[in-house]
Amino acid sequence: MRASLVRALTALAFAVACLLLSPGGAEAQSAFGAIEGKVVDNQGAAVAGAVVTATNVETGTVRSTQSDLAGRYAIEAVPVGTYDVTLTADGYRNVEVRGIGVQVATRRSLDLQTDLSTVEEAIVVTADAVPLVADTPALGTVVSQRELENLPLNGRQFANLAALAPGTTLAYNSDPTKPGQLTIALNGGIGRNVNFIMDGGDNTDDTIGGALQNFNLEAVAEFKVQTQQYKAEYGRSSGGVLTVVSKTGTNELAGSVYGFFRDDSLTSKTETERRAGADKPELTREQYGASIGGPIVRDRAHFFATYEKTERENSYTVLTGGLLPGLDGRSVPLTFEDELITAKATYNISPAQFLQVRYGMQENADKYGASALTAPSSLGTLSNEYESLLGGHTWQIGSASLNEFVFQYSSFDNLISADSSDPFIAYPSGVTTGQNVNTPQGTHQRKRQFKDDFSFSTVLGGDRHDFKAGVNYIDGYDLGASFTTGTAGQYAASEDRLGSPIISIDIFGGFAGANTPTDQKSVYVQDDWSVNDRLTVSLGARYDYFTGFDIDQRSNPNYQTLHAQTRFNEYYLADFRDFDGVLDEDDDNLAPRLGFVYDMKGDGRHLFRGGYGTYFDFPYTNATILFPAIAVQALYGPIYRHADPAGIRNPDGSFFQPGQPLPPNQLDDPELGGVVNEVASPTLATPYSDQASLGYSWQVNDWLGLSLDVVSVEYHDIPYRFRANPGVDADGDGVFEPAAGETTRFPELGNFRLWYGGGRASYDGATLGFRVRREVFELQGFYTLSEAEGNVLAGADEFRLLDAGAQADVGGGARADRSINPLDPQCARCFGPLYTDARHRLTFGGTYNAPWGINLSGMFRYRSALPYLEHANADLNGDGIIVDLRPGVDHVNTGRGSSFSQFDVRLSKEFRWSDFGFELIGEVFNVFDEKNPAVPDRFGNATAFAGDPNQGEQQLIQLGARLSFR
Repeated sequence: MRASLVRALTALAFAVACLLLSPGGAEAQSAFGAIEGKVVDNQGAAVAGAVVTATNVETGTVRSTQSDLAGRYAIEAVPVGTYDVTLTADGYRNVEVRGIGVQVATRRSLDLQTDLSTVEEAIVVTADAVPLVADTPALGTVVSQRELENLPLNGRQFANLAALAPGTTLAYNSDPTKPGQLTIALNGGIGRNVNFIMDGGDNTDDTIGGALQNFNLEAVAEFKVQTQQYKAEYGRSSGGVLTVVSKTGTNELAGSVYGFFRDDSLTSKTETERRAGADKPELTREQYGASIGGPIVRDRAHFFATYEKTERENSYTVLTGGLLPGLDGRSVPLTFEDELITAKATYNISPAQFLQVRYGMQENADKYGASALTAPSSLGTLSNEYESLLGGHTWQIGSASLNEFVFQYSSFDNLISADSSDPFIAYPSGVTTGQNVNTPQGTHQRKRQFKDDFSFSTVLGGDRHDFKAGVNYIDGYDLGASFTTGTAGQYAASEDRLGSPIISIDIFGGFAGANTPTDQKSVYVQDDWSVNDRLTVSLGARYDYFTGFDIDQRSNPNYQTLHAQTRFNEYYLADFRDFDGVLDEDDDNLAPRLGFVYDMKGDGRHLFRGGYGTYFDFPYTNATILFPAIAVQALYGPIYRHADPAGIRNPDGSFFQPGQPLPPNQLDDPELGGVVNEVASPTLATPYSDQASLGYSWQVNDWLGLSLDVVSVEYHDIPYRFRANPGVDADGDGVFEPAAGETTRFPELGNFRLWYGGGRASYDGATLGFRVRREVFELQGFYTLSEAEGNVLAGADEFRLLDAGAQADVGGGARADRSINPLDPQCARCFGPLYTDARHRLTFGGTYNAPWGINLSGMFRYRSALPYLEHANADLNGDGIIVDLRPGVDHVNTGRGSSFSQFDVRLSKEFRWSDFGFELIGEVFNVFDEKNPAVPDRFGNATAFAGDPNQGEQQLIQLGARLSFR
């Protein structure tokens, strides 16, 4: 059904593109935009050889080109900003258009009309506002400087405003290396499959996916989110692209000093605190910084620099429902510090050449693992250090060619240490005590990027073609991690009470660490073909070749056993029979792309668009080879294992408790380094998506734009992991009872995880978007109706079958990395709604510049309820897995939890004295103090609420002030 829908949309998009006889062009990549259009006389005839010049009104940057025989022109690689455009042509009157806005990764259409004249007087006009509908096949939106400066942003994380793009939502980054960092989730994912580009440089985390380094809001000029149908020049993403451009200085010296403050007197109690009967914990949060920019040489060289620091002291409240009575209602202190530095210099070498250099730094420290279900002993201490240095050069070669070159070096070091050496105990409800199961660990990345793009325009057969080709090489020469967890022991309890029977014990030993350097080599070519004045067809292809994934597992005892065994025939075991133990590099990642835009009336107001494309993601190492590489590169593994679904007993028949002498080891002759708990399947491949879309955009009038888009996405080869050593079905009756003394299929092996490449997911959606822009008022937003399904339930870009961050009672101890069917994780019952499957989403944000220097803005977000797994919390078939579906439940994630809604407002008043300004700012987040229940258990009961760690805000007020000069 779904495959046929993709094929139908694909066929329709292709047919329309081929049969329809708007100029648009490709979105400009990196940190630039473009200006394009046609030069005609007052009779509508093309004017060839006209010189079109764009001059930035703030920096003096000059770009120039000539119109071709058809009168068409394009000024490429135009830095973001406002321009005055002039037209000169022999025998024609000069034309000047003032106030042309150029946005990041966007082409601005500007047709110019002149007339024959010998009079030197020029025609001077003021430009219309930037069109409210985009003449491109890509779906997405631009978040402007005005919106960045005025919309309420808790934490001042600029990427939060990406939630204004159709079909998107905000999510907390699921990885511990990104404390408190929100990310943009789209198309059924959680944010790992979004490519982040900063000033043309790669800013994506190669270990975990998603954003790498954060940048101060003060440093961001604007950004663009593309959720689908982006061109071949964009790669390493099966989801979307977020393109950011940082600020540069102007010809006027300008700067700012600002600060934001909140404390517990400005916040409400969280629902967790109310239920615990706890006092509101103390809170102090300060965020302050400064910026300065200006000319080095007027009209030629400029600089910009900014610094910001955030300091927070707060706490969370433990709420375990009486399981840990000594901790219930207790406030546990948390501290956080974050520093950000960005500095940039630009140099207009000549009207044809432009140079930029940008440095970024971030350092932060936080507590890890906090939640209402977490005892203080299960916390960790986290620290991160990021640096990046980028240089970019653009060179306009003649009037029709352009070369863009970018080099970047970036580094990242992370450490998460354990706060306790006590044994880790996981209870069915999700309550945990003892050494955090993910500590200690660390990651490190160092990479160099070389990227070059060459574009040129020509007329073939009377049609204009804008060609672009490029190469991108990312040398990830230092990419690795250490993950020496479980050395204190990991225990799973069968009941939610102290003294509960323990059903599994795992103890690990040694040191787990590996370096998995990778290379990313990419080439692409694309042609934006202006078939006529109404139709533009975009054709492109991209090829990605990622190396460094060919790990040699021949010394891995898991591989050796699976390769040699013939007793069991499940597909994931049969894959190993003809496998030589060395993973193959994936070398067939060819991605064709087709898109079209048809201007239905030739006035730029009614646009029909669509297309089809294949999009390969970078197989981030945490989801593929990292842990299997640790298994063969490091001396680490399970040194003790004992499990009994009925409860482990002591020799006297009593139930075993942590701290008592361990029962006999069920591992056969465990030897450190000889028993490992990871192995990679040869099915691992580069994950990719097939996307198809059709849409219509209508600029209703000068202030209102509407769009309607229908999209369909199929995800393939999603990597995932699962425990592949279940019990034994001795007589083939589907009941897993011990046979011949065996408790697992491979008693000589540990409780190993198999990293597999057969995950799949789908996303279908219909989105109605709108944008309103008046002189003092701007509003944009969307409504989306969608469905996201798959067998990797945590998300279309995740590697977990189940997710404790989405459901409290599926992620710890004996439930971690389990499938409801350990013999067939791809079974029909294993496919169902993803944890990200909100059927309805509504988001809008707006700004209003009121009289007397008052600015009012707000942002509203809503999504309908997310699903959860209705499991039995019991091993119904004796396979040792206690996430079997309840009787009568047909497939995974049939339950629905609670919806989410939040309304934020910002009010400010500005006072100006000559070149100085002072702004007082007040922000209220979650105005209506919505509880927003989240993280349900198997009955749908929420275990987290607004204000808890990794959840949205409870009602809180933030006060700020900003002093600026220019």
